[in-house]
Order: sequence, then structure tokens, then C-alpha cells
Amino acid sequence: MNAQLLYLAISLAGIAAMVGLCVFLFGRGIATLDPSVAEAEVGFEVPGFRPGALAMSADKRAALIEDAAHHALYLIAARGDGYVIRRISRVSLKSAARNGASLALRFSDLTFPKAAFVLADEQTARDWEAKLKAA
Repeated sequence: MNAQLLYLAISLAGIAAMVGLCVFLFGRGIATLDPSVAEAEVGFEVPGFRPGALAMSADKRAALIEDAAHHALYLIAARGDGYVIRRISRVSLKSAARNGASLALRFSDLTFPKAAFVLADEQTARDWEAKLKAA
């Protein structure tokens, strides 16, 4: 029993050392968004993308953006030091719920099942909720 506890303690210490080394070497970069970054990132991923209406989250970690060329909606969200971009359609979006200025989205994507963020004001959230439900 004592040998098993010793092995467990050594394993946990090794894992903690590896995590600490990764943080020391690579840092803890956290991506943020602004409108120009959101437009550029979505434009890089979507051929023929032409930016339309855009709504940024209050914490600058997510944005909803409309493709004026194809009338499609996209969500771009900062995850770690990169971005997740999802096209929002009837098939991909399970639900969109608004509570004041916040929006909660549920997707049928196992790798990105939900997103929640606060927009600038309640009217902006109401407008985007209507766009999402019509998508």
C-alpha cells in the first residue's frame, strides 16, 4: 500500500512539473478580438467573405459577424491563443437564448458545443437573437 501511494505521489509531482515547464516555456497567451481582427480571421477562413454587421462581446473574446456576400452568420471566439470560427446555420445551431444583453448559444458540434457572451447592450442582443433564429 505504501509503495502505491509513493508511485501516485511521484506521478502527480511529474505531471505538475511538466505543466509548470510548459507554462514557463510557452507562457499563457490569451487571444483577444477587435473588429479588424475578427474580420481578418473570418476572411482568411471563408472564401469570398465580405464583412457586414458585427457585434463584439463586452470582454472582447467573441464576435458575431455577418457575411454580406453570402448572407451567412459566423461566430468567432477566442480560445487560448487562437480562435474558433463557426458558421451559424439552422443545422449547426440547436438553440439561441437571450437574457438581457447576454446570448447563450448551443451548437450540434461536439468540439464546440456551446458559447455564452455578453454584448454591448440589450437591443444589440435582441437584434442578433432575431438574426440567429432566422439563419
